[in-house]
Amino acid sequence: MKRNNIIDERRKKVDPEVRHEVNLSFRIADRIHEILESKGLRQKDLAILLNKKEAEISKWMRGTHNFTIETIASIEKVLNNPILNVVETKPSLLHANPPA
Repeated sequence: MKRNNIIDERRKKVDPEVRHEVNLSFRIADRIHEILESKGLRQKDLAILLNKKEAEISKWMRGTHNFTIETIASIEKVLNNPILNVVETKPSLLHANPPA
């Protein structure tokens, strides 16, 4: 059996929920990388902007970090770019008009 076939067989055995979480984490890291690249920035620059150590940002960018909403919001703020796009099916309570 070829190496790729072995890997594919192992992937089939991974719980679909875990696979989804890992894929989402990689997509977040990819999105951050795209934003950095478009702005001509490096991971070191993101570390400075977030007041973090470069090693921590490097860990995040491997794609296996479990990002918190707080971390994502901080990254979006310093890069002035959205990372996630949440689909709303009904008006948000935060954006609703307050009662008169």
